[in-house]
Amino acid sequence: MIRNLFNCISIHNGGGIVYLSLMHNDLDKKGNLILLDERARYKLKPFLHAEIKYLKKNLFRNIFVLNERLKHTLIFRNYKRKKNKNEFLNEYYLNGIPPFFRFSTFSNRVFILFQNRNLFYYLNYLNGQLFISFNFIIYHALHSTLINIFLKETDFILTQTKTMFKLLSYSKPRNKVILKDLYWKNLNLESYLNKTNNNTKISCNFEKKQIKMIEEKAANNKLFFYPASLDPHKNHKRLFRSFNKIHKMNYKKIILLVTLDSSQLPRETRNNKQIIFLGSQSIKFINQIYNLVDFLIFPSLNESLGLPLIEASLQNLPIIASDLDFVYDVCKPSLTFNPFCEKDIFRKIIESVE
Repeated sequence: MIRNLFNCISIHNGGGIVYLSLMHNDLDKKGNLILLDERARYKLKPFLHAEIKYLKKNLFRNIFVLNERLKHTLIFRNYKRKKNKNEFLNEYYLNGIPPFFRFSTFSNRVFILFQNRNLFYYLNYLNGQLFISFNFIIYHALHSTLINIFLKETDFILTQTKTMFKLLSYSKPRNKVILKDLYWKNLNLESYLNKTNNNTKISCNFEKKQIKMIEEKAANNKLFFYPASLDPHKNHKRLFRSFNKIHKMNYKKIILLVTLDSSQLPRETRNNKQIIFLGSQSIKFINQIYNLVDFLIFPSLNESLGLPLIEASLQNLPIIASDLDFVYDVCKPSLTFNPFCEKDIFRKIIESVE
């Protein structure tokens, strides 16, 4: 019988996949049903004990999830009535999106692993985005509003750092907030690499070319690495402006590596030869890059965890990061800067190489 239902349907890359890898042992147990995105199939170790259902991204996916929730809730309710046991069907929303419907039953509890993007889409953070349109603002404003409305359907909010715990305890007083950080706090490099040893299908030739190119750049340059998606709170706008200034001032031996596609970016940034666009990369490849670069630079404005900070710390890579509480929760940075100030970011980059 299913006792724990894990909804992970929108997780298919980035930090979400890494965290699922860290949770693998706890997820892979009898009595667990895990709903996964089809795109995550080859990015996680095989599950041997849990029941897994892979869902394609289409219009019917949410209907399938609703059907699974209803089916197992009813089964569990009938079981509980017959056995008269004080047990619950636990629903975990690891994708950060709470359920929009709560079934009227006494037998289920709802947990959500809260993601910072659901809390911080207001104008100060949107200012870190490279492309802001009216439609972009409306979309994220509606998304954030809906998330916060439907949090009333959630019994417990799970957090991973003290900063997020304090923030949510203050801003969401109607929900019970739980600090749960067992998956990352006691990691060492060997255990981390073992847990995140995924089966991602990649081109070996392409990977070798990328590694060789980075090795050649590392011979005569100082390399800064920022593995992050192009979300507003990641603050690429100020980082790229700092590197555009570095380029114009002819600091030729400073290079930035980012895991973005250059087609997403403005021409000025795209044509900056001191910025290398690697595109989306596997966990294995990113861990190889940590061994080749000189610094992790992390200008993010807020994180629910900040996995690159943990990864870089495990590799003993110097970290230059935002002078914000979430950074100190998970690492000891070598240098910090004001992430809202391009001049300070620029200054600290130059200071780190002199």
